[in-house]
Amino acid sequence: MLILVLAEASLETIPKKLWSAPSVKAMAKRRGKAPGEMLLDRSYHHRAMKNLPNAEKRGRPDIVHFCLLTALSTPLNREGQLKVYVHTINDQIIDVDPKVRLPRNYPRFVGLMEQLFKTGRVPPKGPPLLQLREWNLEKLIEREKPDHVVALTSKGELQPLDSALGKLAKHERLMALVGGFPHGEFSQKTLFLAQTLLAIDPEPLDSWTVVARLVYEYERVTSIAKSRLQAPRQPQ
Repeated sequence: MLILVLAEASLETIPKKLWSAPSVKAMAKRRGKAPGEMLLDRSYHHRAMKNLPNAEKRGRPDIVHFCLLTALSTPLNREGQLKVYVHTINDQIIDVDPKVRLPRNYPRFVGLMEQLFKTGRVPPKGPPLLQLREWNLEKLIEREKPDHVVALTSKGELQPLDSALGKLAKHERLMALVGGFPHGEFSQKTLFLAQTLLAIDPEPLDSWTVVARLVYEYERVTSIAKSRLQAPRQPQ
């Protein structure tokens, strides 16, 4: 089982200190929403974000969108061997049901995330497909009880992903932390929670590229990819 965590992800509602910014007020009026009910998005709020702490890591919900679409559509997820969480930059956890079908249209995804932050779950009634939990990353690890936690970071030991996973995938419950932000590094608090720090390329890679490579290599070293090729074809 691979437990994938998009850690310190650039997904949050607009912080109160930006509610009076012209770009925020204009968007709130146009969309008919309160400023605090909208997602922070650098595409629209770049100027207003300049004085925010860790501004370089914030306001990129599209990264979460790309990563979730990539992970949830994989054979590993279809085999029931992948569990995905989003750990936000504000230290909240989004519990993602493996069966959720996220909209591929980005504006619809934004609306879905705004609903999640407002109501705490999606859909509002019935079994939740997305659930916002007031946990931090440490509590998530305590609840999931992984056998090993690896953080994919440029501060880690540089080695080929296939050889690294050949060893790491021997753990029955492997948790992998992938940065869900555009620039910067994991906080020391996050790095401290990992037993292994792994770098898979000499240059920084986009988060969704790391997710795609990680999931594929995990499928390969655990023979899931091979076993699926030998299974009877499902009707279209």
